[in-house]
Parts: sequence; C-alpha cells; structure tokens
Amino acid sequence: MVWNGALMNAEVTILLSLLIALSSTGPTDAGVHADTDPGKSAAQEDFFDMSIEQLMEVEIASAAALTPTSVRIAPAAVTTITQEEILASGARSLFELLDIYVPNLQWIRHHWEADHLGLRGIINDRDDKYLLLVNGRVMNQRTHYGALSERDLVLLRDIHHIDIVRGPGSALYGPGAMSMVINIVTDNARTFKGTEVSSRVGAFEEFYSAEVKHGQTEPENDLGVFFYAGVGKYVGADQSDAPQIYAFDFPNESSYSWWNPEWGVNTGPASLPADATEAGKPLENPTINRDGETHRNLYPVKLHAEVTKGNWDFWARYTRGGRQFPWDVGTLARAEWGWADWNLEPVQMSSGYQQATGYAAYSKELDSSTTLNLAFSYDMFDFERFGDTGLVDAYREDEYYGKVLLNWRINDRHKLAVGTEFSHEEFGLKSPGYPDEPAQNGLLGDPMPRWRTLMFSVLAEYQWIITDQWTGFLGARLDEHTYTDEMFSPRAALIHTPNPKDTWKLLWSRSVRANFAEELYAAYLAGDSSGAAEKLDSAELRYERVQSPRLTLATSAFVHYDLDLITYSDGRSVPVGTQRDWGLEFEATYRTDRTRVAFSHGYTKLYDFDLLEGRTTLTTAEPYGYGDDLANWSNHVTKITARRKLDEEWTADGSLRVYWGFPGAKDFDEYDPSPVNFSVIEPGWEKAYRANVYLNLGLQYAPTPNLTVRIDGYNLLGVFDEDLNKRNYYNGHGDYRSHAPAVALWLICRF
Repeated sequence: MVWNGALMNAEVTILLSLLIALSSTGPTDAGVHADTDPGKSAAQEDFFDMSIEQLMEVEIASAAALTPTSVRIAPAAVTTITQEEILASGARSLFELLDIYVPNLQWIRHHWEADHLGLRGIINDRDDKYLLLVNGRVMNQRTHYGALSERDLVLLRDIHHIDIVRGPGSALYGPGAMSMVINIVTDNARTFKGTEVSSRVGAFEEFYSAEVKHGQTEPENDLGVFFYAGVGKYVGADQSDAPQIYAFDFPNESSYSWWNPEWGVNTGPASLPADATEAGKPLENPTINRDGETHRNLYPVKLHAEVTKGNWDFWARYTRGGRQFPWDVGTLARAEWGWADWNLEPVQMSSGYQQATGYAAYSKELDSSTTLNLAFSYDMFDFERFGDTGLVDAYREDEYYGKVLLNWRINDRHKLAVGTEFSHEEFGLKSPGYPDEPAQNGLLGDPMPRWRTLMFSVLAEYQWIITDQWTGFLGARLDEHTYTDEMFSPRAALIHTPNPKDTWKLLWSRSVRANFAEELYAAYLAGDSSGAAEKLDSAELRYERVQSPRLTLATSAFVHYDLDLITYSDGRSVPVGTQRDWGLEFEATYRTDRTRVAFSHGYTKLYDFDLLEGRTTLTTAEPYGYGDDLANWSNHVTKITARRKLDEEWTADGSLRVYWGFPGAKDFDEYDPSPVNFSVIEPGWEKAYRANVYLNLGLQYAPTPNLTVRIDGYNLLGVFDEDLNKRNYYNGHGDYRSHAPAVALWLICRF
C-alpha cells in the first residue's frame, strides 16, 4: 500500500487495497484505481467517504471480467502490483518484478533464446504460454517467439500498476492466454500530474538508466496530456561475479584428437572451450558474455505519449530491447570412449526487438444502462536473432486491430457484454534494423516469404446475481483464423459469499493458442492444412477470507486436466502430447499502518503425460520412464515480501524467493536416450537440482514528497554461497549461471 502521510482506518485500508488491486484497466475500459501521487485522486476521495459495506459493493472494470463487477466476486485469481510496490521491490526488469510478487510464477534461463516465464507449471521452450498486454493491447510477437517485449527493460517508472490474471484467460483476451495474462497499465494525465525525473545506477551487475515523465490536465477543455521517455544500458555482471557452471568435466585438449566419421559427427583435433575445467567449477572463457548484457550493445529505449480528450484516449508507445546470452556449451556430448564434437566453441547468442504501437479508444455511455467501447490500433514488431551461424532472424510483422464491446446492465441482477474483434497481420516484412537485407527466418529461409492472415472474433459474457450470496458468470469467445482450426474458449464461474468475511470461487475454463505464424505457414506450404490449436481445460477452487482488518488469507486448488501441448520437438513447434498437472497455492497478507508482510507458497505436480508417437519433448522425463515431475519446474515455490515504515522519512523493504529444488530436471538429465550412451552429467553432480534462493533488501529515504532516494541490494545470500543464487537453464543438462550479488542507487525527483 501507498503511505501518503495520513493514517488510515485499518478496515478501510484492507478494503481499499482490494478495491485498488481489482479496479484496473481490463478488457473493457479504464477502471477506478488509486493515484500514486502524494495527494489522493478524486476517486480515492470518494472511496474514503464510503462505509466498509459500500466499498465491498463498488463495481469496477476488472481485469478478470468483461462485465463490471464488485470487488469480492471477480471471477479469477488476480495479483496487482502497484507503482509503489514496483519502487519498493527495486526490481531491475519486469522479469524480476513478477518473480518477486506473483505466487507460483517462475522464470528460467535459456541457452539459445531469451529467458522464459511460467506459471503453475506451464512453461515452454519458447515464451508463448501467456499474453503480455499494455493498456489492454496484446504486445506478443506472433511469428516465432511470443511475449518478448517489455520484459527485459530496466525502465519501469511509466507503469502505474500491473494486473496478472493467474490462470487461463482466452475467453477474455483471446488465443495465447494459457497460463496467465500480464496487463501493464501505464500512467496517464489522470493518474500522474507534474514532472518526475529519476535515475538509477547499479554496481557488480552494472546498469544505468534515466527516466522522465510529465502529466498535465486542462479541466476546462477535458484534456489530459502525458509523456514518458526512458533510456538505459545493461552491462551485466562479469564471469567472476556471475559464474557459468557446467555439470561435467571438460576433457584435456590433448585427449581429444580423433572421432570416427561413421558416428555422424566431426573429426579431427579441436580447440576446447575450457580445457580440463572440472564439473561445478566456474567456466572461464572469453567468448562468454557478461550476464544480462544488452543486445548488440544498443541502448534500451522506452517512449510513451498519451492524450485523453473527453471520451477519447490516444496513446503511442515505442520500445527497444533485448539481451545477449551464451550458446549451450552443454551440447557437448561425452561418450564412454571420448567426446563428440557438436558445438565445442561457445558463441554469443542474442535476440533483440523494437516495437511501435499506436492506439485509440473511445468509450461512451449510450444511456444509464449501456456503455459502448471502441478500440483501434496499429502495431509494428521488428525482431532479430543471432545464432551460432550468424544472423538467423531479421524480419518485421505488422498488425491492424479493431474491437467493439457493448456492456448492458439489463437490471440489478443481470449484466451482459458482447463484442467483436478483428486482426489483420502481415508477416515476412523487411527488418528496419537491416534495410539492405531481405527478411530472413530460421525456419522459412532467406529470403523469408511474405504472407497475410485474418482473424475474426466474437465474445460475450453474462453475469447473473442469483441471490445475495450467489453469483454466476458464463462467457465464451470464438476465433476464426486463416491458417488455424476454429478456436473456441468458454468459461464459467460460480461465486459464493456466505458472510462478509468469506468468498468461495469455483472456476472452469478452456483456453486455446494457435501455433506460431511461421509454423502455421510452413505447414501450409507443405500441404498440411490441419492447423491444430493448443487447448487447455482447467478447473480451480479458490477461497478468500478477510480474517481481520489486518489479515487476509487465500488459497487455491487447480487442475490442468487436459493440456494438448504444442512445444519443441525435433527442430519444430508441433503437438507433442497431453500434459496433466495439479497444484495448490496459499497466500497471506498482514497489514498495519506501518507494516506490510505478504507470504505465498505454490505447489505444482505433474500426474500424467501422454507422448504422441514419434515425438520428443523437453517438458518432462516421465514418458521415458523417469519420474513424474516437470523437467523445467520447481515443485515448491515460496515468496515473502515485507515493508516497514520506520518513520515519516525512512522505509525498509525486503523480498525472499525460494525454489525448493528441481527433481524433474534431475530425472530428465538421468534419462539416457542415445544408443551410443551419451552423457553430459558428471556422476554425483547434485548442485544444479538443489534449491535456488534469492534475498533482496532495500532502504528508502523520502525527506519530502518530491524527493526519494533508494539503495537496493540483490541476491545477497550469494555473498556467502553463490550456488544459492543459481538460475537453471531450460533443458540445461545440469548447468546454470549464478546471479551476481549487486547494489543499486535510485534517485527520484518530482516537480
């Protein structure tokens, strides 16, 4: 919560926090949310005048529903991260921010693509199992990767809050929302007035940034103007502060001098990347980059401008980012008689992007019971990727998008929302980063072909307040795509509020995701028009309790009982089989006027995986006879955040994240699929599968409302044991890279 000088009544504080968390820009229109300026917004003033009972019944535009709903009965588990919490976390990227606050969320490194996010055990070889939105507009790259933009930027001061809808959300947001929906809601002239200049600099894991934003309104003209600009640079940590660790002994170069060509691999002497380096020892090699280094040493940039005028909202946004990462030295394969020369020399891998979006929205109350919402946008996404053979991808994709949504309050107990969406996409366009080169793609070739797709969608939601204690939701979405089978996403929810303290939510949904555009078009060129979409059927039972004015509790039990998985297999993203898993989540938040402590624990367990004939998968070792855990997931995830206002000027913050081992990764690495008995794991190697632990601490000094100074320490347990801060690799064969303990200084001035 935001401390703004005046002490709040504890009960009002609890309900206000719930209201602020759920009242956010969702799939309909801008909702009511708290202002993070020292003064309260008009909406907040209204909130403070209400009784507790009135606050509980306030209707909002929720990220979890199409129809306006009250705070308690939003039909989903939603985590909201406020601007104040972003500052308190000290987070250096969206990755780190979500990792700190979102229950049962993990991110994992990748050797040949950027890092990946997952929730509730749903993670993939490409980052394509969730949707990333800005102000309700999907920002995912569709050709190859998925959610790439925004996540790596050290520029966060334009964000007012972030809503994370935990669980499937295709019925609301469209195909792709399998595990979650992340909606970044930016500041605008309604939420920020004045001018702010901020700067950060980090040591050991080196970075720096400068950000400025300005907002002003002209009430007489009903006009608001907001502008933000940020630029930074991520240098990263060197090998001594962030060591690269492998789970095998590198051979002595002198022992590696021959190979039989009949075995299908290279022959002759080779130069090994780390001569005689032992398993578990830091790999020292000049070709391995600094950890987290900015793509091509370009400066990450974020620009955002927004104009509000009456019922209209216009915004434009530009981002540029990306990261470097080392090639998988672990693809060296050791046979019982020697070493196979697959990729002996590590090379710099890198992926980068630039994205430009223009958006216009119109909202109009047609009468006291009906609201019309319109949206139109254009998006350009430029993507490039360097691999072991040089430039692999360089292309642009364009999207033209429109949406119409009608909200109708039939009466006090019945509400209906109906709408339609349209998307026209163009692929294979020339990359602005390489204007003299034709578009090229690792799958479709050089030059990359051009093609177009259309998608038409219809969506609806019906909310029925059955009694004072029971509310039902029914919703569905139908998407028709050029190269994909018809995609249908229904959902249903039943909410029970037996008393003022307790809320029960029974949730069921089906979410869908089309395969990547490059994969669909490659299949079309090959004469395969099936276009099977990924499908997830899931159910969740959630219980929430306001135990006291200071303590709130929640728990969820979920099951993914039918996930028709599309993932990597033999060089392609294709259907590989059916995954089934279940899990439990526990959450508790304790607040006083000066203290906030939040706790969460998530447990996820694979219980079945049916592998299609002829397919392989990196998801689990179970089809091969090893274990019953997900290969790239920690079964148990514990997160704690704490904030204590020491006095009117000083505030202390802390966060702790514990990933309790990776038994599925161990099972996967122990599996030996090769007829020649390849093995890349040193016998007895265990460190990669032990717990990952991250501890951050921060201290904030705010002598006036217009000046804030912060110092943050990251991964502090690594000072004592660097193995605690390890981050495993997706399908990493027991290798990892330790996060560097680091510090950063943050200065914010407001005018």
